[in-house]
Amino acid sequence: MPSSLSLKNRLIIFFLMLISTILVGSLGYVVIKIYVEHQSPTLTDAIFFSVATISTLGHYPRGIELSSPVGEWFTILYLILGMGTIFGGIQALVSPWIELRIRNAIKEHRIPIPQDAHVVICGWNDVARLIQEKLRMLDIPYVIVAPDAPAELPAVAGDPGSSEALTHANINRAVALLALMDDKKNAVTILAARRLNGELRIISLCEREENKELLLRSGADVVVSRDAILNSIMQHWVNGDFTHLFTSEILGGLEVREFSVDKDTAGKSLKELKFRERFGNALALYRRGNILVNPPAEEKLVEGDVVIFLEGE
Repeated sequence: MPSSLSLKNRLIIFFLMLISTILVGSLGYVVIKIYVEHQSPTLTDAIFFSVATISTLGHYPRGIELSSPVGEWFTILYLILGMGTIFGGIQALVSPWIELRIRNAIKEHRIPIPQDAHVVICGWNDVARLIQEKLRMLDIPYVIVAPDAPAELPAVAGDPGSSEALTHANINRAVALLALMDDKKNAVTILAARRLNGELRIISLCEREENKELLLRSGADVVVSRDAILNSIMQHWVNGDFTHLFTSEILGGLEVREFSVDKDTAGKSLKELKFRERFGNALALYRRGNILVNPPAEEKLVEGDVVIFLEGE
């Protein structure tokens, strides 16, 4: 029984199957009683036999049971058919409700989706994973929209090109959207996102150079190639520099910059340097291959440290 049917239709189909099964059992009972066991059953006896058998009652009043070998085999086969109808019908009625409860329970355990000033990542692949890690490290709220979106991250499991999925991702209050799929899907997603939020900053990945103009006409503000993004991210990460093209595009008027600690500033804390007032918000501290995200104001700096900070216009 298809689970896509409404509860009313599933109930109707179940009762029709149940009535049909009872009629089949009653007809078989009458035929065997008359032509095999040479008795004259009543309609009430036939219906009682059918209901008692498929309900696994296990008891028949004297004279109602089928006592011949043919009757006994018919009873066995009819019992199997009746149990299949009963339990299969109940399962078809109850399983959609159970699936709904399970889906709701899973949704309740998902990480909450940001409400505003966030980035919408459309697609889940190697580039999306790198971007997600970057945004997480910079403490920029984000949500992933993809059919295979990971449950352990802020995500909406759905087609990024559908208005329903984008609306669920609060696209109308987002600051940026990253389209990280193939060119065709990116174009559809950009068109849908632009209709829902005309002020949204849209950045799209481009696999083929000849499709760049199409993506721009679809509504993208910036179109970059996949190779350029991967090379930019990996090159900067290897060098311990956490700035790259996507970050500056997402942040718009804000820029991620570096502050190198020399002999004059070594031994002082961010608070002592009045770092926030002079430069901006410290996002991370890079020290000898290790990264300290959101370093405390009391952190003493060491010569050779690199402070990654966010600077406004």
